[in-house]
Amino acid sequence: MHDRIIATATSLFVERGFSGVAMREISEACGITKAALYYHFASKAKLLYAVCKSYLDVNAAVVEAVIAEGGTYEAQLRMLVHQLFQVPGEQRAILRLAMHDLDSLDPDDHEAFLEDYRERFTDPVERIFTQGAARGEFRSVDPELLTWYLLGIAYPYFGLPGSTEEPTDPRMVDQLLDLFIGGLRAPAA
Repeated sequence: MHDRIIATATSLFVERGFSGVAMREISEACGITKAALYYHFASKAKLLYAVCKSYLDVNAAVVEAVIAEGGTYEAQLRMLVHQLFQVPGEQRAILRLAMHDLDSLDPDDHEAFLEDYRERFTDPVERIFTQGAARGEFRSVDPELLTWYLLGIAYPYFGLPGSTEEPTDPRMVDQLLDLFIGGLRAPAA
């Protein structure tokens, strides 16, 4: 039931935004009473936290798998972005939801989510840039800035609310990566 509630809330939040959905609507869509919904999630903010955390779990698993695969740091970066773009549009749209509504979380959950996001997602991406620069594959540029630049470039493709688009065309992802990595690649010695 827990997973079904999260999946239903995800669809509704992505479609109408966090503030556009009432707990009553989520319970009705799940076919449960409001009391049953509150049994699983004490508030709509707690449910949003679970939705964002679920999305982070998916992305963190992608990062872990890419790093475990190994290869050059450019290959890891390319594989990472391609894998992230293979997540269906509605799931990718959770990033937009989180960025827009993260302040709706309880302060402790807000801080916990940001900490978890950093440890499980942005820090490992930063390490790809750091290790790539140490190996001479990339220019030596602040890895935190590079991570945010990459996410900023990719952000428009993370699906608009209500989007049910298929995974992004891999050729478009390659073009995005060619431009980004072309500027990042260390000059030939």
